[in-house]
Amino acid sequence: MERRRRVLMATWDGDGNNSPIAALAGALAALGDEVVVLGHGTTRARFDRAGCTFVEWASTSQPGNTREFMSPAEDMAYVMEHVVYCTSYQVDLRAAIEDLAPDVVMVDVSLNYALLEGLRSETPLWVLCHVAYALVANGDDVANPRFAELSRAAARDAVPGISSQRAMMDMADGVVVFSYEGFDPLHGGDAGPNVVHVGPVRAPIGSSSRWERRSPDKKLVLVSLSTSDMNQSALLQRLCDACGQLDVEALVTTGPSLDSGTLTTAANVTAVDFVDHADVLPHADLVVTHAGLGTVMAALAHGVPMLCTPLGRDQGFNAARVAELGLGMTLDPAASTDELREAIGNMLENREAKRQAAEFRESLSTHPGIDDALRAIDRSITTK
Repeated sequence: MERRRRVLMATWDGDGNNSPIAALAGALAALGDEVVVLGHGTTRARFDRAGCTFVEWASTSQPGNTREFMSPAEDMAYVMEHVVYCTSYQVDLRAAIEDLAPDVVMVDVSLNYALLEGLRSETPLWVLCHVAYALVANGDDVANPRFAELSRAAARDAVPGISSQRAMMDMADGVVVFSYEGFDPLHGGDAGPNVVHVGPVRAPIGSSSRWERRSPDKKLVLVSLSTSDMNQSALLQRLCDACGQLDVEALVTTGPSLDSGTLTTAANVTAVDFVDHADVLPHADLVVTHAGLGTVMAALAHGVPMLCTPLGRDQGFNAARVAELGLGMTLDPAASTDELREAIGNMLENREAKRQAAEFRESLSTHPGIDDALRAIDRSITTK
């Protein structure tokens, strides 16, 4: 391992964002790079496993500790105030760059002021985008008072021309998008020459699923809502009840935010805290999901149709895109047990959605992956 470049990554405790970021960090570390990650303490274990040096943010709180039981609107307002437009990230990243003198800086797309610091530093800057790029390109501009303040701060830091979120992306050396091109409405030439879609990348899970099918003669429904607390417990119970009334095998995974033992299930429904979806999806006939990008990408990779019940954040966009591409349907998360049962039953008989999902999976055989991103990152370091 001759190369020993120093990579500085800046991220936050945003739940789904850190799985692909840790996978990229691990890939760089495996190549011999020194990867230093600035993040919240709640994410340390994930990056330790990836072989990184972890440093906690000095001036910011851990969002994961304070967002429990928020409504989707409250959650988004909190993230805007304490993440997207929090100036402390710029202060801490500036200190880290001065101290570490990295060869490249990589910043989570949500950290606007850290992105500003990356641009100001003139170190090669890569943006790590864990949502569809179309959402970023159509994001805030100077008509938003908070973004207008960011633009003025950029001008004070001698980084002119930041008139929109898209303008910031265009100024970066590169953008890694953890979405499939065919799912993202903005890709290829329209996205720009510095944008690389690599699809979903995952770090090793680090724990065993120990899952086996109970009724292999029946259709399998995988139910998986957010791993963070989005007030989904009542919806999960209604989904358990709906699946219990169908002649299917259902597996419900709750993640760390909800004890699976609190759910009441019929004999054909298994509720567990965790199962690696990579073990389940090859057998699944339908995924019922909140439409987080990670779960959507995983379902697409295996050609499984989806029933989406978006709970907030970018999930409404993802669910609408699933429906638009004919890969599934979307349903209000307030739907009753009867409505959920009917929708699940209809989706299991939807041959067109199954065909579209299978065709999407087949289209991925030549899709760019993490190696393409690594090569592009190399080029940006050697040419700047």
